[in-house]
Amino acid sequence: MDYRTKIIYEGDIRCHNAEKADIRFQDGGLRHVVGASHFQVTRASRNKDLASEGRGWTYNHAPMLVYWNNHFLIEYISGETSEHIPPSAAFLCISADGIHWDKPRCVFPPISVPAGPYKGPKKELLTGDMADCIVHHRMGFYVASNNRLLVLTFYGISPTHNVAPNNGYGVGRVVREIKEDFSFGEIFFIRYNEKGGYNRGNTENFRYYRESDDAEFVKACDELLANRLVTQQWWEEERLDAEFFTRPGAQAFCYYTLPNGDIMSVFKYGYTSVSKDGGETWSELKKSCSIETANGKVWGQKTSDGRYALVYNPSPDGAHRWPLAVVTGDNGIDFDSLLAITPEISPCRFEGMLKNLGAQYVRGVCEANPQIPDDAMWVVYSVNKEDIWVSRVPVPIRGTESSDVDEDFGHLKNGLPENWNLYVPLWGRVEATAGKGLLLSDWDPYNRAFAERMLVPAAVVRLDTAFTIEQLEKPSAFTIELCDRHGVCPVKLIARPNRRLYAHIGGMDHQICDINYGQRTEITITADCVKNHAVIRVTCGLNVTEKEVMFAQPVHQVERIIYRTKETLPFQTLEHNGKNGDIGNLPDADEIHKASCIYIHSLKSKTIYEK
Repeated sequence: MDYRTKIIYEGDIRCHNAEKADIRFQDGGLRHVVGASHFQVTRASRNKDLASEGRGWTYNHAPMLVYWNNHFLIEYISGETSEHIPPSAAFLCISADGIHWDKPRCVFPPISVPAGPYKGPKKELLTGDMADCIVHHRMGFYVASNNRLLVLTFYGISPTHNVAPNNGYGVGRVVREIKEDFSFGEIFFIRYNEKGGYNRGNTENFRYYRESDDAEFVKACDELLANRLVTQQWWEEERLDAEFFTRPGAQAFCYYTLPNGDIMSVFKYGYTSVSKDGGETWSELKKSCSIETANGKVWGQKTSDGRYALVYNPSPDGAHRWPLAVVTGDNGIDFDSLLAITPEISPCRFEGMLKNLGAQYVRGVCEANPQIPDDAMWVVYSVNKEDIWVSRVPVPIRGTESSDVDEDFGHLKNGLPENWNLYVPLWGRVEATAGKGLLLSDWDPYNRAFAERMLVPAAVVRLDTAFTIEQLEKPSAFTIELCDRHGVCPVKLIARPNRRLYAHIGGMDHQICDINYGQRTEITITADCVKNHAVIRVTCGLNVTEKEVMFAQPVHQVERIIYRTKETLPFQTLEHNGKNGDIGNLPDADEIHKASCIYIHSLKSKTIYEK
């Protein structure tokens, strides 16, 4: 057994990846999951009128996901500017389809508690009689057997931002019911953190759950407290209570059931542990070196096709948590085929302490709760600890296309096309409109909308596409890119607000022709990776232009086409790091731009030569 194999087999989970993520690129230079689509749930803003939650808070993180009563629900924590700095609260978002989300509602408000009982570090910094709490959780929802939906969080204390509220010295865990009409029930304490100094006698913010008059609510809480696997997710905040937990010593517990009935658990930094008795006892923690990750969360689950997926940031750089990627396998232990879920990361717009960059803290639907009736894996995550996003990942999870494309959006009913990778910012739209086509639009100064289609990997391919530009103003620039498996772009066409179409080669625009807004434009691209050139034929009205252009970069094959509403976004490199609060607020981050508006009508591909 060679050294690499020996290291891989040291953990209970083994990732046999043939390639590693190149974190110079936000997708890791990896193949993208075919058909993965991404929908922004909340957009942080300092402007209260524009902010999703109406408060102007720009720290939003740690989302949790559940599916109940035919709706998706997300709970996330929020703060004014920074992690571990009050005020702090938890918010709830609801969606009927996972795409369009209601405005967040505060489900657990900011509270203060007596400072005297606090036993944790930096107590001397709590100079007043009362201490402001910091919301923290690793688990958000529980659907009981009586179909009562419970939502939970934990109130911790951080005398300074460097003292985490999940260190065991917080106040307690709270719970409330979400009713069938999605109204909220009363907030109760379900557990006081007595080992940390807080109990029923010195903490009067909320009643104890057993004081509720609703017997079914109490029954649901009792059932939750008896569930060893679900409550194991509470360990970090209540770690001083050694008797309550069966698996001490690791962060961000996630579990799933293996084919033989054993329980596999995975934690931050790639630590793993196995239980053979339903979570009563666990094997010793092992670090799986083949899960190349840092302090972002790892999510594992069984997918609807009977296989398993592991979602994480495959990088040891915890400051830049990208890409968000997935590996798959048959047995829940051995995984391979590393693929990117998220295609890119929008820039961090607002400064704040401890704001790691990237798509991070990923979570899906816990297997103890009802599963989403969809042949897809849904995951939720924060981006730059300021925006909340959700992704739909089709199952089976794959990274290549085997059939040529023949898509006519004019015949598509309202909705989303299959096998397309869509990226939909909240200040933007990507949707199929009957009779018109696939609409791409955005009005966000620091984001862009796009649609991506995987192609059969080919050395020579012909693409026929048609679109209509309705509106395009600076900084918008409608782009069509052909890329290889790593994202290398040999052919980039750019329609600029001056109503001209260019081929962008060697950092320069080379004019192809004029185009008219409101008029259908048809383009044929024959890309030849052997000759390193492309023939571009453009038909706009009665005008036909044909030009041959050299590749901007040589590639072996082309295997994806991407349509975007902007050419580039700023502040997207490894050098732009806001974790220590020194990035500053980006200029005009809350300025709404004039909307771009492009309709894609059709796309056809013809593989001429594969190798």
